[in-house]
Amino acid sequence: MKEFRHRRWKNKINQHEVFPYKFLLPEHLRDIQEAVREAEQEGFRIRAVGAGHSYSDVAMPDGFLLDMRYLDKMDILETDQAEVEGNSLVEVEAGIPIHKLNRMLDKKKLALINMGAIDNQTISGAIATGTHGAGRNLKSLPAMVRSILLVAAEGKTYRIEPSQGITLAARHHEEEITLIQDNEVFYSTLVSMGYTGIVHSYIIEVRPRYWLYENRAVMQWSELKQQLMDGSIFDDYPIKMEGRLVRKSIRSLFIVINPYEIEGNHSCMIARTFEVDKPRQRKLRDRTRNLLSLILGSIPITYYLTLLIVNYLPRLIPASLNQSIRLVRDQTYVDKSYKVLFQGLEFIASQGHGAEFAYDMHQPAEYIQVIEAIFAKVKELVTHVDVYPSSAPTIRFVQASKAYISPEYQMDVCYIGNPALVKQRKSRLILNAYQDLNLKMGGKPHWGKIINRLDGHPELIRKWYPKFDNWQKVMLRFNPIGTFLNGFADRLRLAMPKGELQSNESNRAAES
Repeated sequence: MKEFRHRRWKNKINQHEVFPYKFLLPEHLRDIQEAVREAEQEGFRIRAVGAGHSYSDVAMPDGFLLDMRYLDKMDILETDQAEVEGNSLVEVEAGIPIHKLNRMLDKKKLALINMGAIDNQTISGAIATGTHGAGRNLKSLPAMVRSILLVAAEGKTYRIEPSQGITLAARHHEEEITLIQDNEVFYSTLVSMGYTGIVHSYIIEVRPRYWLYENRAVMQWSELKQQLMDGSIFDDYPIKMEGRLVRKSIRSLFIVINPYEIEGNHSCMIARTFEVDKPRQRKLRDRTRNLLSLILGSIPITYYLTLLIVNYLPRLIPASLNQSIRLVRDQTYVDKSYKVLFQGLEFIASQGHGAEFAYDMHQPAEYIQVIEAIFAKVKELVTHVDVYPSSAPTIRFVQASKAYISPEYQMDVCYIGNPALVKQRKSRLILNAYQDLNLKMGGKPHWGKIINRLDGHPELIRKWYPKFDNWQKVMLRFNPIGTFLNGFADRLRLAMPKGELQSNESNRAAES
């Protein structure tokens, strides 16, 4: 195992950096076990990091750092379990980037069931923070996990599965690895931001390779609002395949809304995806989402020109966003699933950050109210602070999760994203305004996005998550002395027992 002292590590957007006491690159399970034992013996905390994609400091260590880049292998498992229903099980190590996993799966004629809009995260980072992807009838990425290999306190190692797990207990023969098949333990560990221990690998369910057709259309907010209210936005939709017009069931929706009113309305882009058979032939326009935007979105010059406009000609932003949305009218893209699910614009995406909040999908009046409150907030920022938010809010839908502290726990979710460019002047002011608005309106934040306005409000976490005490009990079982905690957990008081938390709140109330 390679080891460095006081080597710098920073996240993808260069907003958080740390010089850990030890910087370690494990290559085997035993390396993780030894690192955990050493950290505890020397009195340090330890965290694993991947691609550093989280905008928040959720992954940041303050003692030992485990860079998981060398743990990037995948194996297809043989199984006769009825649960997978024709799908396959693969074991993937925690440090594998999703883009690499997609290509490895594709070579085996397999594919992920769902994924987020980008693919540079490691599989463990995406699962641990609850990366959700999109799909009204699709579950999030963590829902594909069937088994977790976890290194906990003292270097003890566990294979953790649901109560009806895929491993036959009588045949479990992994040396020095304890098998736990328990729903409470599994759904606490699944989305836990690394606070239950260091994940070495997952067994996940994947499906046979499939193709997607994406259609991008434009409509006005007044029309989209009505379709969201009556549910017709989810109706079957006509697409043109090989010269024939057919109505297909929508697999997922991704919506972008210009927050600026132009000519009395707000332009919206609606990207719909549909599962299709592999086409016998594709027109040139169907082979890429948009060749010009793909090229421009992947080179630095585009970002710096955008930043120039944002910081020095901000009054051009409303019209620029409007034009960007209108340019995608009637665009189509047909390809293998992972290529369509990846939204592109790699360089520009790496220079942005944002907050994202979950609302009940079945209460459209509520999340529509949030969108219109964002319109009002943007207008207020422009009028009173002379600040023009540079990015458009987004909407995605995903099915409920069983993970105890996932934002979509037991609730089908509408996610509202609030992005911003990192180097836009006063971008933090913009994101704070978005966070305050969403928290006030009952939104639950995504753990991997900007979440600083939740500091000092641990009571909200218990309000959102009825199983939080169960999660905390499991977390403390595997992490009894705080080995895997960090500043993020400290600020949100994730390890503080309920009684102590209530006592502190009472004392503060009495003092005030």
